[in-house]
Amino acid sequence: MLKLPGLYLILFFLFMTTTVSAEREQSSTELYNECPKCGTKYSYDVKFCGKDGSKLVETQKSMICPKCKKKGMPGEKFCREDGEKLLTVDEIIIDEQKLLENKEKALDHFEKGNKYSDNKEFDKALDEFKKAIALYPDLPKLQYNIGWLYGKIGLQKEAINHLRKYCLLAPEAEDNDKVVSYIALLHGILNRKNKLIEAHKKRDAIMKEALPGIKEKCDMVLIPAGPFIMGINDIKQEQRPSHKVYLNAFYINRYEVTNAQYYEFLDYIKKTNDHSKCHKDEPKNKDHTPNSWKDDYYNHPEYPVIRVDWYDAYAYAAWAGKRLPTEAEWEKAARGTDERRWPWGDEWDFKKCNVGDPEPIGSYEEGKSAYGCYDMAGSVAEWCADWGDMLYYTRSPRKNPKGPKKGEKKIVRGGSRFANVGVLLRCTARKAMNPHLGNVGVGFRCTK
Repeated sequence: MLKLPGLYLILFFLFMTTTVSAEREQSSTELYNECPKCGTKYSYDVKFCGKDGSKLVETQKSMICPKCKKKGMPGEKFCREDGEKLLTVDEIIIDEQKLLENKEKALDHFEKGNKYSDNKEFDKALDEFKKAIALYPDLPKLQYNIGWLYGKIGLQKEAINHLRKYCLLAPEAEDNDKVVSYIALLHGILNRKNKLIEAHKKRDAIMKEALPGIKEKCDMVLIPAGPFIMGINDIKQEQRPSHKVYLNAFYINRYEVTNAQYYEFLDYIKKTNDHSKCHKDEPKNKDHTPNSWKDDYYNHPEYPVIRVDWYDAYAYAAWAGKRLPTEAEWEKAARGTDERRWPWGDEWDFKKCNVGDPEPIGSYEEGKSAYGCYDMAGSVAEWCADWGDMLYYTRSPRKNPKGPKKGEKKIVRGGSRFANVGVLLRCTARKAMNPHLGNVGVGFRCTK
């Protein structure tokens, strides 16, 4: 029979053994150091492996990939399979709970987005879909709906990305072939858009490089005050009668307005949306971009700008601190005071004007007018300020005539490169066009 002190000693020994074992068990399961080379586990106070001398790595519980659920190697922070950050089991449980909560919230935003989309409120629908994506991106239908919505509003790149995600999330979906076909269509649209963007960047560089020289070249000439003979008696009715007109002095552009000059104006309008100097009757939502602005013709900075309507020409002139010429001013600048039939004289010569393919402004030195204005025959016909009245000369005032007070069409003077008959290019030739229409053969120059 043991004595009492001996019993106490045995109990104390058992207690210490149990405590040490518990500590060792805790160290082996929760906190221990491990050799990254051979995997041997040591107490956390041991720093180097007794087998190979490698520095031990501290390990707290097993680290697991939340995506593929594979256990990480000692010391690893990210999964080797998919790059996800490794988490403890507890962290994964918390993460999965949060994920379920986010999924419920995402579904709520998704339903709201669908309702907005059905009502054609695309901006609100897109906002709700984006909130859903931020919370839980793995809903196939969500990726599908936001992809189609981006396609509707013309954002092809975003549409393609989301529709591809839909195909990955739902590879067995019945409509996959339809979605893949739509992605191919979006790619075609995007490629064309990218080419236009690249062309615009190229055009932007060309115009900016050429503009200073063109501005320096394109000055104005003074047309002195005094009378001149306007119209002619031996030709079409709208050019009769020949009559004397007195004009105050004015300045007029030596050359027609070029693509580079008009490009600068468009760039200003695009950046500022400032239409304060535009005509009060200008059509709503007008941005002054000529038809077919993407055509190669507009990549040539010294070609005269074309396909501008009368409101475009008016707006440019006002923006430049100028105005469009009256047809009387235009005719005097072209004809001079000696009643010449063409800007260069009374003998028709197609070699003195731009008839045929387009050419840079001022290409025909021998074709300039008595005042030094170029391309007033051929090249492009030019918008004037006046309303069109083919019988206006019969009642025109003899001093500074400005045309009728109202009308349906605006006067165009000068004939274009498409008029290959000399009579159509005379200084006296007149025609009128709807001010809302642009034309491949019509441009303008300014006065002040």
